Amino acid sequence: MTSSEDAVLRRIRDLWSAVDPPPPLLADWALFALEPAGPDIEILKTCGCREPATTRGGERTHSMTFEGTSRTVVLTVTQSAADTIRVDGWLTPPGAVAVELRTADGPRPARSDEQGRFAFDGVARGPVQLVVRDRGTALTPSVVVGT
Repeated sequence: MTSSEDAVLRRIRDLWSAVDPPPPLLADWALFALEPAGPDIEILKTCGCREPATTRGGERTHSMTFEGTSRTVVLTVTQSAADTIRVDGWLTPPGAVAVELRTADGPRPARSDEQGRFAFDGVARGPVQLVVRDRGTALTPSVVVGT
């Protein structure tokens, strides 16, 4: 590459950095999402998101479904306070297993009941990721909740 081509590319980079910069937390979110990945972890794929709905009490809810070869996870996010949310989840196949909600504030461990249900209250808005530890580890993609 010539020096003039290099200069043109620098100007293009500077232009896009000024016009459409990356979100301020993009690098942090990418590191958050990739941190637990490893060869023995099954990454669940997003297979459905329903548009936010309003319940009778005026609360906004949002449901997401994630699938893998051995596990399906449904998450429903509900605003629980002005600055926090509640995450309810269901596992298929059902069973009492260790689950962990990874948040920007740190991990939130819990256990699903025999029907595969679990919940996390008082979750800060921002990126979250669910880890299911049973016969191996399953991980949902990182999603931003409560926005």
